Amino acid sequence: MITAIIIILCALIASFFLTSNHLLQLLIKRRLHDEKSSIKSYSDRQIINIDYLKSLGREDITIKSKDNLNLHGFLIMNKEKSDKFIILVHGISIGYVGSLKYVETFYKRGFNILVIDQRRHGKSEGKYSTYGYYEKHDVDCWVNYIIERFGNNIYLGLHGESMGAGTVLQYTSINKYVKFIIADCGYSDMVKLLNYQIKHDYAKCLQPYLLIVAKLSRIRAINFAKFDFKHVSPIKVVHSTDLPILFIHGKEDYFVPWTMSVEMYNNKNSGYKQLLLVDGASHADSIEVNKKAYENAIDKFLSSI
Repeated sequence: MITAIIIILCALIASFFLTSNHLLQLLIKRRLHDEKSSIKSYSDRQIINIDYLKSLGREDITIKSKDNLNLHGFLIMNKEKSDKFIILVHGISIGYVGSLKYVETFYKRGFNILVIDQRRHGKSEGKYSTYGYYEKHDVDCWVNYIIERFGNNIYLGLHGESMGAGTVLQYTSINKYVKFIIADCGYSDMVKLLNYQIKHDYAKCLQPYLLIVAKLSRIRAINFAKFDFKHVSPIKVVHSTDLPILFIHGKEDYFVPWTMSVEMYNNKNSGYKQLLLVDGASHADSIEVNKKAYENAIDKFLSSI
């Protein structure tokens, strides 16, 4: 009897260990999308125009992160001389390709555009994704690069999608030069997001087990990637910033629920704020589903700040 109990306990412990390790890998070392396949998919769906993007030209740039990683990006200078700049910050796995669908929108509004590879993506170095915990400091390095090169009198904004939205929202806690933020399908809190995904995606009988697994994954993330899920909470930063923010979210998003953008919008107590919810849009495809509404929201936002 005792032997059987020991075997069951060992099997249970092994199960928790293996499952938490699998979840951790999905979170911080998620498989990256193939760049060429992603570009082809976007082109086939007419989300991007490859010939148009090539016609704009680009300057490849590499800088150092605060923890000495090489970070890659490329700069598209507007043919019309402009002091307006925007940094496009992509979500997890997709890499810089995820930002390409926003280039035309901002270029036609007179912006010079910096498209970056977040750490661990594309040509940027890095071992783990930390959902904005370290990435916000990478954005700060890019901001400083733009300011040092073009001066502190420029008009600089940030646009982030998914993890990129979480990153730019957390950046507000260290902001010195950015004048506005556009956050598309961002999460309000990493722990709440994990709990939501477990409850939304799995049968009720599995949820108690997986919630424990998520807590174990958090502990393992502290050991391996040196960050705590509990410290990834954009809603706490949004509460105390007066920086103008445009929140955008698709109402068919079941990966990061649209209610998280609503919560952050409602929790922002000072400074201009605006919210666009796009009917029929799933995760990170609001501009594809309703480009007119997306661009109208940006125009209203920029004219109001």
